Amino acid sequence: MAVAATTELEAINIMLSAIGEAPISRLTGTLPVDAKIAQSTLNEINKKVQMEGWSFNTEIDVTLTRDGSNQISLPIDALRVDPNIHQHTTVDAIQRGLKLYDRLNNKFEFDEDLICTVVYLRDFDEIPEPARYYMTIKAARVFVDRLVSDQGLRTYTQQDEERARAILMETDLSNGDHNILRGDPSLTNVFDTYNPSRALIR
Repeated sequence: MAVAATTELEAINIMLSAIGEAPISRLTGTLPVDAKIAQSTLNEINKKVQMEGWSFNTEIDVTLTRDGSNQISLPIDALRVDPNIHQHTTVDAIQRGLKLYDRLNNKFEFDEDLICTVVYLRDFDEIPEPARYYMTIKAARVFVDRLVSDQGLRTYTQQDEERARAILMETDLSNGDHNILRGDPSLTNVFDTYNPSRALIR
C-alpha cells in the first residue's frame, strides 16, 4: 500500500506542533498569525532548497527562444539558467531580472536561441516525498528558532535535518542517474551506488 505524500497543510501543521500550537484545517481564508509565519517559512525554505537544482526541478537542453527584439525572456518560475557553453562559445549569458544578458558582448540581444539547463521552482505538492520531508524538517527548525527562545523545546535536531537531506541526496542521485561508472557496465557491479544516508547511521 502506497503511503500518501506529505501535503503543504500537513507540513505546516508539523511546524505548528513543533511550537506547541494546534493544527489548522485549511490554508485558505484568514489564518492564525503563527500559521502564516509557518507557511511563509516553508515557502522560503522550499525556494532555497530548490535553487540548488535537483533532478525533479532541473530540465536539460531547454531551448530559450528570442522575441522580436532578439532578447530572451525567462519563465517566471526559473530559479537558475545555465546556457550550454559548449554550444554557445561566443556569449556569456547570465540571468538579469527576467531576461538573459550577454556579459561578453554587453547586451541583451542574442544572435541565436540558446540551449540551456533550467532550474525551475516547483510547487510543494509537485516535488517528491524525500524533498518534502527534508524541507519540512528544515523549515520546522527555522520556524522554532524564530519563534521560540528555549532551544530545548526543539522537536527536530540538526542530525534529523542532515539525515533527511542525505535521504533526499540518495534519492536524487538514483533518479538523476549520476553514476561516474555508468559508461562502463563491467565496473558497475564492482561498486555499489553511493548511499549518503548510510553514513549517518551509527
